[in-house]
Amino acid sequence: MFKQRCLAVILISIMFIAPLGNLNDSNKTETLADITISESGTLNGWPDVPTWRIGDKYTYETQFDVQQLIQQANVAASLNTLTGDTVYEITDIFFINVDNIQTLAYKMEIEGDFTSGNSGATLEGVSGRLDIGYSGEDIVRVRDMAVINSEFTLDVRFLPFNLGFLGQDIAEISFDTSYSPPKEKYDFPIHTGDQWYMDFFASTSVSGDSDYFDPSEFDTAGPENNSWQITANGVPTEDGKNIGYTGCADSYKVNEWNQTGVSQGFNWYCPDVRYNSWMRVSNAAGFTIDWLLKRYEPAGSSGVNPTSNPGTRDIEIDIGLQGIATLPNVEQTISIDYSGPSGTQPNTNLQLRYEMDSTLLNPTTDQNGQATVVLNSSDVVDTTNSSDDFSSNGLIIWDPQSEIIGAATIVIDLSLTPVDLIAQSDAIIVTRTRDGVESILTKSIGYNALPGDLLSFSIPTQNRGLLASPATEIDVTTPSGTVITEALPSIPSYGEARIDVDWTVPANEPIGFQNLMIEVDPDELVTEDSNRTNNMANVEVFIGRTPTAQVNVIDGVYSFENVTIDASSSFDEDGGDVTCRFSVEKQPGLIDNVDSEDCVIEYNWSDGRAWNIQVIVTDDELDTDTIDVTATVLNRAPFMNLSVIETIDVNQFVFADASDSGDIDTISPSGQEVTITWPGLNCNEGTTQPTCTFLASEEGPLTVTAVAEDDDGAITTVTTTIDVLNVAPSLAQPELWKAGQNQSTDSMGYWNLNEDETVILRAVADDTPLDKDTLIIEWMPSDMDENWTITTVGPSSQTTVSWPTSGLHTLTVVAYDNDNEKSEIRTGIVNISNVAPTIATLGSTQPIFEDNNITFTAEVTDTASDIDSLEICWDLDSLSDADEDGVADNDCDISGTEMTASWPTSGVRWITATVTDDDGASDSTSINVSVINTAPRAKITNSTDVLALNEGDNVTLSGITTTDTTFDKLSLIYAWDSNHIDSDLDGETTGDVDHYGAEWVITDLPPGTWLITMTATDDDGESSTTTIEIVVKAKPADGFLESITNSVGGVGTLVIGILAIVVIGLAAFLLFTRNSGNPTDKYADFNMPSTPASQFADPIATPNADAGFGLYQQDTIQSDPYAAYNPQPQADPYAAYNPQGQVSSQADPYATYDATAQPVNQTPVNPQPAPVTNQGPPLPATGLPEGWTMEQWGYYGAQYIAAQTPNITQNQPTITDTTAQSASNSLNDILDDLDL
Repeated sequence: MFKQRCLAVILISIMFIAPLGNLNDSNKTETLADITISESGTLNGWPDVPTWRIGDKYTYETQFDVQQLIQQANVAASLNTLTGDTVYEITDIFFINVDNIQTLAYKMEIEGDFTSGNSGATLEGVSGRLDIGYSGEDIVRVRDMAVINSEFTLDVRFLPFNLGFLGQDIAEISFDTSYSPPKEKYDFPIHTGDQWYMDFFASTSVSGDSDYFDPSEFDTAGPENNSWQITANGVPTEDGKNIGYTGCADSYKVNEWNQTGVSQGFNWYCPDVRYNSWMRVSNAAGFTIDWLLKRYEPAGSSGVNPTSNPGTRDIEIDIGLQGIATLPNVEQTISIDYSGPSGTQPNTNLQLRYEMDSTLLNPTTDQNGQATVVLNSSDVVDTTNSSDDFSSNGLIIWDPQSEIIGAATIVIDLSLTPVDLIAQSDAIIVTRTRDGVESILTKSIGYNALPGDLLSFSIPTQNRGLLASPATEIDVTTPSGTVITEALPSIPSYGEARIDVDWTVPANEPIGFQNLMIEVDPDELVTEDSNRTNNMANVEVFIGRTPTAQVNVIDGVYSFENVTIDASSSFDEDGGDVTCRFSVEKQPGLIDNVDSEDCVIEYNWSDGRAWNIQVIVTDDELDTDTIDVTATVLNRAPFMNLSVIETIDVNQFVFADASDSGDIDTISPSGQEVTITWPGLNCNEGTTQPTCTFLASEEGPLTVTAVAEDDDGAITTVTTTIDVLNVAPSLAQPELWKAGQNQSTDSMGYWNLNEDETVILRAVADDTPLDKDTLIIEWMPSDMDENWTITTVGPSSQTTVSWPTSGLHTLTVVAYDNDNEKSEIRTGIVNISNVAPTIATLGSTQPIFEDNNITFTAEVTDTASDIDSLEICWDLDSLSDADEDGVADNDCDISGTEMTASWPTSGVRWITATVTDDDGASDSTSINVSVINTAPRAKITNSTDVLALNEGDNVTLSGITTTDTTFDKLSLIYAWDSNHIDSDLDGETTGDVDHYGAEWVITDLPPGTWLITMTATDDDGESSTTTIEIVVKAKPADGFLESITNSVGGVGTLVIGILAIVVIGLAAFLLFTRNSGNPTDKYADFNMPSTPASQFADPIATPNADAGFGLYQQDTIQSDPYAAYNPQPQADPYAAYNPQGQVSSQADPYATYDATAQPVNQTPVNPQPAPVTNQGPPLPATGLPEGWTMEQWGYYGAQYIAAQTPNITQNQPTITDTTAQSASNSLNDILDDLDL
């Protein structure tokens, strides 16, 4: 993996150095044309800035040759040239802000796939295929093709043995590089010899994912100062190779150097395809990458041949400039022609963009598709210092609707003359040939040579005038003093002519600057030349010497100790500083290059031997001297750590391990650094392996020796002693048997059983023959009960067990021999599952009357260990969540196997019984209990003698002896109706309610026979009715008693007569009682037969009225059995019995049962006077009866005492007579009135 990582880093470094959208550099220059004098076209004929369209597409054949780089990168690998196609496509034209200027830009997307081919890559001896996927995007400024931003992503993958499923993702890395200001790789218009310079800031951030390195290590940022020069014009040719596309015979080669003069590459620019025809990256590190144009597919074009002919744009915008060049701040007319083979574009709104000056104009074409506009050239200077102009600024005309662009370059000079011949030394091209190798020299670091070098000068003469110059001559004086005169032809305006001059540096040429002198028109034949100050030029050539390399190596140290390699005494004879590169042999065949400015490094090796070092000393002129030295590194003996058990039982195998050994200074493959031998031991692995397994056949001390030898013959010996001891017994894993079958464990290693399930545990032990039969095997079936142990004797153990509690039980078993040596403790895990309890169904719906008890008994089952701990809970109202746990039917209202309950009110009760075991498992069953209402039985009792009622008397009637359940009786409604009262004034004396209440005192009775009906209604709306009849006699006529007195003769006679009547009455009474025996008291109960109110009438025993006349038998007061379930204040249970001062007009007590009933205003009939407070009899010693009030005692206390005291003479009914008495003289009439 390390080697693969190295290869990935190499490839990614390549891509980082050479983004596909920004490729440069060459290590071999292009030979100048053979002809001595060459001529360029006019300025208008020079290639100007191209324009792209969305959809333009370029396809390049791509070749990666990195074999030399791999050899120098300490990677044991080989790699064929990676090949594939790269496709560039223009996908968008948009605005972007660059240095606070709105800038029109192209988006170019790049896609490529490269491969070594099957078996084209070998890593650590593994052959396979290396694939690289590439995708990127360049942002290019429209006006001058400068690169604003470049980003791309690499996906590197290696397929061992060419098998995709073994593929290894080496890295997926993204690079994002920005340039400020944008990097101008062209200075339009371009021509041979043109040279320009530029300062910019480049920043690259790297992100992505890799298992082999940190992508951020490739992050870079810093200033750069590069220079470019066009060094050749013609067919793109390199090393005898040509591109596949055949339509780029007029290409321009652009070389690039960094600020130190190191080549950054090159590209051939092809005006016909509007982009590069060949790009190469060739680096001194040892790799070369080529992109060769094979197809060009322009958008919106006709007559295209993708491999040879770009055809013609169907329509385009041509820009015409008023002059070849212009002065600063001069207005000139710009002509626009928007047409093509497909026709003209009339009346079209265009936009003129002169972004250097932030000028925006909006011309509109006429009927012919043409327009003109006046533009000021401004004095803005571009960011590239050029050899042939003051500034060159891009001009854009574009159609925002169709996204068609026209572009041109406005060239600004500081002076304009008719003819101006210039000896242009800045545009000279210098080629140096040394030892058969050509290289282009750049003015940025100077023209440098050594004795014996051949310097070839391509010397331009430029005409910066507005008119063509006449023919003349040029004189060139070489540094040796030789004057060469050549003829110059007529040079068009802003054209040039070149001559080639060779000079070989003499072997004895002294150190220093030599001059190449140039003079144009030395005889001043061109009289039109208005500026002769620039007709002469001087080109300095520095003649130096190679530096001298001197190295001192301080070695003789052990591996991993630093060796000092000191080349600081190296020097340059021609002056200046030197730098050093140390090419160190890190491993045989692998070179590590280390650069040092002070020429001193310290280096260490991982193996002892003599190592080769090459020191390359470079001076300021990039001349070099090389010296080869060696460094001797001493070998280290191998290390070895022997690992072996200190004691072991007899007849056991001993494992001795010396694998923790090695040689820290070896170059042998992994695992082969040292050889281990085991003298005197019979190893199962053999005698030369890092481990040794042997049998300890005898008790006592045993010596173990291991010998390690490295690849240099050094030896390390380690010896140790072990003690061979008695053998402890062994024990196999326990087994669990159920129903005659050996049970296997589940995926978790558990045996799964239920509570109280009986199984057999088995285990087999082994030991030496003497100890085997006396082995003791001890079981602990559960870690939850340390006191639960089972012991057997002998090598085979079997025991029957069951587990009463659920959960994970870890059982252990161990064997002991007679020396008390024990075996390994074997374990097993038994997962005991709880058996949930069950509860039998309680049956179907059960009916029960109010206040009657019902009993249910739960029938539950569970395992024997759980049955006694079961908890049974009864929820008496499964619709109410009493414990507020979110579950309505699990309240524990009553606990226990049996439940008895009753309900005071009717309705359906849902009862749930739940049984829960000690593990929380439960079962439940439910039943509905239908509580049936018990209808009341109406009864009327009286406290007045209703058989001796006279007109005007009052009578008290009570319904308190009406029977019902205790709870319902508290809320009974008593409604009274007498046919002598028409309370609702409807003309009918029956069918209305004349009084509500448990008792009715009827006052001022009229004479007659009256039916009094009482209806008792409970809270369920069921009722019972009973009726009594009373007879009220009319009072005697006025003067009745006076007539009697007159008849008998005065008051005395009247008194005597009355006494006689009394005596006769008593005699008659005694006689009557003697004859009548014991008849039933006809006043005991005046209840008349009535229609039963319900089929369930009288289901519950209720208190009865005393058999005696008018006496109420008081009910025993019972506590509410549901008071615990209804904790709320209780209403006065005798509120219905308390007589209140009422009027006949009363609220209807049935209103709650009839939602539609409307209240009726009734006319009061005979309103009762306010009752006189009755204090009642003295309270008994036990105090007020439970639940009574003093008001109730005042009315019913006497009856209560009578009911509690046997054989007490009954109270006689009280008859109230409101009529006045008069004397009567007729005794017979009185007796008749008394019915005696």
